[in-house]
Amino acid sequence: MRSFHPSALGLCVVCVTSVAACSSQDAGTLEIVTGAETDTFTRAPAAVKLEVDAVDSSGNTSTLATTALPATTIDLGSLDETLIDTVQVTATDAANEQVVYGQSVPFELGILQGATAPIFVQRTGDLARMPGPLPDARSQPVLAIFEGRFLLVSGGSDATQAMQTQIYDFASFAPLASPPLLTLAPVSSAFFGTVGLFIDAGGNAIFYDFSSSTPDAATPPVGDTFADIAGGATVVATDGTQYIVGATRTTGTATDAVLFIDATGTLSWLTLSAPRLGAAATWIAGRGLVVAGGSATANGVEVLSPGATMGTALAYLPDDTTGAGATALDTEHILLAGGLTGAGADPGVRSIDLITCETTCSPVAWPALPAPLVSAEAFSSDASDAVVIGDDASATTHVYVLAATAPTTELDTRVPLSGARAVVSPVGSVVLFGGATVVESFVPFVP
Repeated sequence: MRSFHPSALGLCVVCVTSVAACSSQDAGTLEIVTGAETDTFTRAPAAVKLEVDAVDSSGNTSTLATTALPATTIDLGSLDETLIDTVQVTATDAANEQVVYGQSVPFELGILQGATAPIFVQRTGDLARMPGPLPDARSQPVLAIFEGRFLLVSGGSDATQAMQTQIYDFASFAPLASPPLLTLAPVSSAFFGTVGLFIDAGGNAIFYDFSSSTPDAATPPVGDTFADIAGGATVVATDGTQYIVGATRTTGTATDAVLFIDATGTLSWLTLSAPRLGAAATWIAGRGLVVAGGSATANGVEVLSPGATMGTALAYLPDDTTGAGATALDTEHILLAGGLTGAGADPGVRSIDLITCETTCSPVAWPALPAPLVSAEAFSSDASDAVVIGDDASATTHVYVLAATAPTTELDTRVPLSGARAVVSPVGSVVLFGGATVVESFVPFVP
């Protein structure tokens, strides 16, 4: 699970000299792959210059090489083998606007010695099919990222597939062979290290260690039960701790239970200010878990601060929207999009100022979605731009690009998707999977 694997797809950028010594054994290859897309570099406006950068853990960037396109090789020069960096590949057009982007997971540059490291690149602001389709096309999967490298697919609407996992490796950009079979069909999951917590619709739960392929029974902490959060989405905090928010589930009974998982895997219960069903939830740095909607009577927004055991309701009118997506725009604002009100209407796209909402609160409307989404997930790229991914009433998945001051646009998925779910990947993108075997990827217009 740790080695790089060459890919046969895409443009190959060869590192002629990747280490201080220069021999055929020392040469390494960065292989730029474009998945199933054939026009990544040539689509108008065409890419004319390529740059390869290394970014360290502190965010410091150093340029390894630049070259005019088209090209087949590029010399990266002498690299410090001991450095652990993320390698980024960008391409710009004739107007010096970035049109292609991709990055690796962090790795020790010395691994390039005599090896090949693939990097998937795609057009910015668009969808692309990643290399290595998965073996099945399950709808409504449960997605999770673990070890900063792997996408874990489990659950789904097809009971015959729900216990079988699939694992996509963002180092090799390919699925792993022989992924494990679980002993239950998850509707919620969370990870600490290589250990996953999986909860089924009946509230049964297991821990599964992917490093040793061993399952173990999971016992809830004293208080609520796993059934109180089954089906809830997992929100990951900036420090890596996680919250399974029962109130985000769209079926079953309303609940105020939140399961907190710390970095060691210790479980504890937290409580919202009111039971909710179908609420939206997101993490906002410096404030904590924000939960919105899902109740016709409770305040429309509440915040569960880091270290707190109970949520604090804000001065926002009750909001019975279910199925909306939420994302943090900055440290003070969240965006809500998608879902349906109790009357079955589209509630509109709106941003909420959490500071103002401590005393009085009015949402700020953004341009509307082209069509209602029954369920949605939202991801922001900055304070004024976001992408919303969700299903309409027929379970067809749509992808909408939102801006505070521009009309919403729809991106066509590269293949028809149904019941797709999305998650932030370890390589700077949002990835979608569901209803087709391909994993689709979206990157914003990277500055």
